[in-house]
Amino acid sequence: MHILQISAVICAFISLLFLLIALGSDYWLQIGNANSGLWNLCMPTCRHIGMAAAGFIHATRAFMFFGMIAGAISCIILCGTFFDFQFGFLSRARTSAIASLVAAGCVLIAMAIYTGQAGGNGFYGWSFGLGWASFPLFLITGGLAFPLDRAVSTGA
Repeated sequence: MHILQISAVICAFISLLFLLIALGSDYWLQIGNANSGLWNLCMPTCRHIGMAAAGFIHATRAFMFFGMIAGAISCIILCGTFFDFQFGFLSRARTSAIASLVAAGCVLIAMAIYTGQAGGNGFYGWSFGLGWASFPLFLITGGLAFPLDRAVSTGA
């Protein structure tokens, strides 16, 4: 069971880390010598996009934030599986698995919105790739946490 716990926590941490880096970096889209992210547009110098951003940028930001919150909840609860305390009537591993799947869904929606709207305007950067990479990692985390729930409940 410890191998399953450790692998689920590591996967949750890496997926959350990828999501946070993607959310905060400015290399989502590259057009010539300019690059842009969800918050800044950088030509030679960077300027904050702010509220003047297009609607799809706001939608991408929102779903990425929802995914970040669900991913952080999943990671924290998975770390809590190493300690022996009761979390009400809810199973910690099952709650973490559901939170991971919710995070994956939010990231999928955010990345699909951005991909559909910004697609033909340039080349995607490494931040965009990290955003997409966090999606399957959250799915894997959820997939690892569900068997962990069965292993904990049976005492294996």
